[in-house]
Amino acid sequence: MIVRWGIPAAIVAACVGYLIYSASGGSSEYYLTVSELRSHSTSGFVRVAGVVQNDVQKTDGGLHVTFTEKDTTASMPVDYKGTLPDIFRPGITVVAEGKLGADGVFHARTLLAKCPSRFSTTPYTQ
Repeated sequence: MIVRWGIPAAIVAACVGYLIYSASGGSSEYYLTVSELRSHSTSGFVRVAGVVQNDVQKTDGGLHVTFTEKDTTASMPVDYKGTLPDIFRPGITVVAEGKLGADGVFHARTLLAKCPSRFSTTPYTQ
């Protein structure tokens, strides 16, 4: 009787384990800081986190954006074409996915903004 239900139970457990593993894979993706990217030579696509500085320039109706992304010790220019996150503005931490060009500009294909309100210690009042 145990053998009769043991194999199907093992298959179900393996399927559930695979689903949990594959679902958690996207949330655990790693990103570099600007300093780490500057200290490593990489030619592939990477994710880089930094704070948007005050030099944001928008063209093409806001669909082409250039800005500087900075961490505690280094900064780099970023060039992005696409729709911006709603909360995009100077002072927001963003994760840009793309490639560092030979010109020293990070050419982003995806831009994700971290929501500062999730980490706020002050209560929201209206």
